[in-house]
Amino acid sequence: MANERARNTTLQKRKASLFKKMIELKCLCDVDSCLVMYEKDEVPPEVWPSPSEAQRVMQKFQNSKILGASAMLDQKVFLQKSIMKMKKNLDKEKEKNVKCSMLICLFDENDRADLEGLKGSIESEIRLVDLMIKDAYEKGKREDSLKTFF
Repeated sequence: MANERARNTTLQKRKASLFKKMIELKCLCDVDSCLVMYEKDEVPPEVWPSPSEAQRVMQKFQNSKILGASAMLDQKVFLQKSIMKMKKNLDKEKEKNVKCSMLICLFDENDRADLEGLKGSIESEIRLVDLMIKDAYEKGKREDSLKTFF
């Protein structure tokens, strides 16, 4: 936002709303929760409900088994799962294309030129999807290698 005063007003309203939502979660849903908020110029962060309670909740989170489970995905795992989904979808689409091609052959046996064109189009689409999968895989490898530096 261009106007600093409007930005501060918006921040204060949203911060109040966020704290209210945290209180509602804790009271109405009976969940352990905490909030740590760093503002641009504020050196100590705002902590809700208290620093000791936030530390307790964070310790509970760090000790939980969730950290190793699939609920916490890093980019590598996310990209690997995405690639697997793409491969499954590709296989399904290939199967559909084969069935469609066979139907076309059955109904229009005399039109070989159209079938060759269809075959070329299908192969072109398959190559494009293969390239997309390869690019996603390579991107995942690059991002994984960058993690080792940071």
